[in-house]
Amino acid sequence: MESKILQSVIEITKQRDLDSLEYSLVATLAELVPATSISILKAVKENKTASAEEVVRLTIDKEKTDPYSWSSCASVVMTDKYFNDCMKKPQITCYTLEDGFTRHLFPVSDDSQVMGCLVIDSEEGLAPHMNLIEGFAKIYENYMLVFNESEKDKLTGLYNRRTFDNKLLKLFKSQQHRSEQYQNTSFAPERRHSEHDACAWLIITDIDHFKRVNDTYGHVFGDEVLLTISQKMKSCFRHSDLLFRIGGEEFLILLEPVPQKVAENLIDRFRRTIAEHEFSQIGTVTVSAGYARITEKDYPPAVLEYADRALYYAKDHGRNCSYNYEALVEQGKIPTPKKGGSVDLF
Repeated sequence: MESKILQSVIEITKQRDLDSLEYSLVATLAELVPATSISILKAVKENKTASAEEVVRLTIDKEKTDPYSWSSCASVVMTDKYFNDCMKKPQITCYTLEDGFTRHLFPVSDDSQVMGCLVIDSEEGLAPHMNLIEGFAKIYENYMLVFNESEKDKLTGLYNRRTFDNKLLKLFKSQQHRSEQYQNTSFAPERRHSEHDACAWLIITDIDHFKRVNDTYGHVFGDEVLLTISQKMKSCFRHSDLLFRIGGEEFLILLEPVPQKVAENLIDRFRRTIAEHEFSQIGTVTVSAGYARITEKDYPPAVLEYADRALYYAKDHGRNCSYNYEALVEQGKIPTPKKGGSVDLF
């Protein structure tokens, strides 16, 4: 048993990003404790309703040939009083489910703040394994701090450029999975909705004439603008959308699948929110944006290039506006890029 635990610790400490760490933690505990399901829930602070994001879930059924079943993607779930109590106190919470199984909630802290729970359901009970679980939860907390420092921009708290490639690849894989589900379903309305109504989007936006702000007012006021815009981004986009600062005044958003009209409205709301904000000393600033559709057939660097072309079109046509790459190509306003061309954006 000791060698198995040691090997599990080694596997966890091999991970180099937060997503892989969370999957490794759950898989490790599934091997060491008698669980029927293990998940990680993180509180959604932006929502007015009590909800949490289930970032990973593993269901275990030892009677099946393949006993392990992973959830396909993160999802937002409604919380209950047990989760809320665990977040507030914080302390391990245990209660009995309707099916007679026992559920344990282990609070997980990000620095000094409780940010979520490790949730373990068990038919046998976990009393003999509590110290082991708490120890692995603490390893997870410690590594989460390290990854947050390396994956986040220090000024704004958004994801940094280093993290972008991994997140984009994960989103592409999610799109591929959605496409496979669409192809395999026989329910016609669901197929129509999946094919035509929703897809993921990549948005590149930057601050108009930001160099002028730094040159005229200094970098302290420039940092205030960057911080304010990052905060506005968090309020304008959904918790499930991924927000990045990829350069000095450049930001990037990965929108989870929505219809094109919804994407347009989200981008325009963000643009208007910035334009209407009054900055101390500076007055107002504006942002321009370009965005492109993400499908499972796309090549990730190509989607970056498409969004970037739409951004430059916005810059050349008045600023404080946003354009969709596919619409610009369809209207003949920008040429379709040659296949095999080089991509050199950042």
